[in-house]
Amino acid sequence: MSSYAIIENGKVVNTVVAEPDYARQQGWVEIVDKAGIGWDYDGAHFIDNRPVPEVVAPPIAPPAPSREALLVQLRALQQQIEALT
Repeated sequence: MSSYAIIENGKVVNTVVAEPDYARQQGWVEIVDKAGIGWDYDGAHFIDNRPVPEVVAPPIAPPAPSREALLVQLRALQQQIEALT
């Protein structure tokens, strides 16, 4: 038994494992090397023309504020609290 591609309009629509005689009767194409659903078939070769998934990089976080900037914010908050009391 071998693997075969079922081709429709130049595209692999399914792959099956079958006996050679039966596969020939069905018009299926033997997969000698590599092929899968979604691949193209030009009559002689299988071609992987599936779109390559886009790699999405995670967003880069802004740099953390410096110690000095945090101290400035702390002082400003402390002044606001003191103004309330």
